[in-house]
Amino acid sequence: MKIKDIDNYGLLAQGKNELLKFLGGDSITRKEAMLAKCYECMNGYIDGKNDCCIKTCPLYSKMPYATNKSHKKREMSDEDKKKLVERLSKGRAISESSDTPKNVE
Repeated sequence: MKIKDIDNYGLLAQGKNELLKFLGGDSITRKEAMLAKCYECMNGYIDGKNDCCIKTCPLYSKMPYATNKSHKKREMSDEDKKKLVERLSKGRAISESSDTPKNVE
């Protein structure tokens, strides 16, 4: 897609500004790149802001208009939560002890 085509025919949808930013030579974040790729793949959503229905695409779970996102939220058991809290507490204690200023002569 060319910048001119995007301006003339592409719908205002998630990914348009990100794709224009990228084509203009600016750097974009990972999320912006995903949105831009979906916008490009869907030809600027000229048929409307619809689900692409390409469930085999690695970016499908990030597709802004996907109706059946396959991404599942991770469930943590109480035991896993307890272990996580212990690791975070230990890490904070180590971090706080190393942040103390040392006398330098």
